[in-house]
Amino acid sequence: MYAEYSLNARKVEREFQRKVTKRGFFQTAKGCMNYVVGYGKDSLSFKTDKSKDPLKINRKTIRKAISFFFFSRTSIREDMEKFSKFSSAIFAIVYACFEKNSKLQLLKNGLYRLSLLGTRFFASGLERDPAVMKLYKEINGKYVLYNYMSILESPNCLQKLDEHDMYCLIDSGAFTLFNQKKKKRQKLQHDLFSEESLDDMVLEGYARFMNANKDNPRIIGFLPLDCIGNAEKTRENYTKLKALTDAKIYPVWQCTDSLGELDTIVREEHEIVFIGGLVPYVSKRKDFIRDVLNRVTNRYPNVNFHLLGIADELLIDYGIFSADSTAFLNARKYDDGRKVYIPNGERVEAPEHMSTVGIIKQNLMFLSGLEGCINPQLSINEMFLEGA
Repeated sequence: MYAEYSLNARKVEREFQRKVTKRGFFQTAKGCMNYVVGYGKDSLSFKTDKSKDPLKINRKTIRKAISFFFFSRTSIREDMEKFSKFSSAIFAIVYACFEKNSKLQLLKNGLYRLSLLGTRFFASGLERDPAVMKLYKEINGKYVLYNYMSILESPNCLQKLDEHDMYCLIDSGAFTLFNQKKKKRQKLQHDLFSEESLDDMVLEGYARFMNANKDNPRIIGFLPLDCIGNAEKTRENYTKLKALTDAKIYPVWQCTDSLGELDTIVREEHEIVFIGGLVPYVSKRKDFIRDVLNRVTNRYPNVNFHLLGIADELLIDYGIFSADSTAFLNARKYDDGRKVYIPNGERVEAPEHMSTVGIIKQNLMFLSGLEGCINPQLSINEMFLEGA
């Protein structure tokens, strides 16, 4: 967790101190009362309806818990046990601090998951792009999505995480494989192996990679080998990986799969559910994506969803928890890619004076800022008035 979260935590904790001192109590998510006895320089003293003597929590402990929540953006009471034996009270404090910009998901054990609103963006495609990685660092970008297939070709990119003070999700490279098969049907390998045996080889190698890197503090978690357009194979690969490693693997629900399968995943109560298979529909079938997201978010309004490969107005329209994409690089990749984001998440033609690097930088600033105004964002008028 980086220094900015600690600074933010200090500010938030002081605001909580002022509010709770004036009010005299704070409540848990279930509405149970915690009565303030004193809130001094070093600690908070409080009583519950069950406690006879005042209980005490150090203010540094409160700030650590808040800092952790800024970093994780989602938490349950058990996550607070690492900070204090009074985990229920700590969770209640965090809830009180973020009550107005968070959501609560009721879990099957009667407890809650608290999650921040806003969208965390993971910049993709930077494993072998030191120039844009440096640019991303300049704007205080902190989160990337690395492709396992690309890591095999550029293993030093994991070391760069420490150098740039960044954190990453590891993707299996399924989309890369999908595109290769679509273009060439894996011409060379297909002569040597069946497509199924090749996928098994990739999966087993990926599991070994997970086991070797699961304790890396810079790696937030891993994605399974999802098969675009093949929900059954995606489920099968997820099950196989779970049997091969105890690394933190997030589930992927293919947008073409049934809502019944999504129900099964949601019942498992993961921190985040990833939605895959959307990218092929972005250009000409966005109505299909909206139909999927309407059904999903109406069914589960308080579940955290991550959209794989999406970075447009959908993130704002549907209150998506997190997303990843290479779309910020479009100005460099496509003749018609010189576009910048406007506040609603749509993209418009960039001013003629903006350089390609300027467009990439502005788009990274916008996407990173969706988490909560971490970076200053230029208005569309400012972009047209100022050079880049």
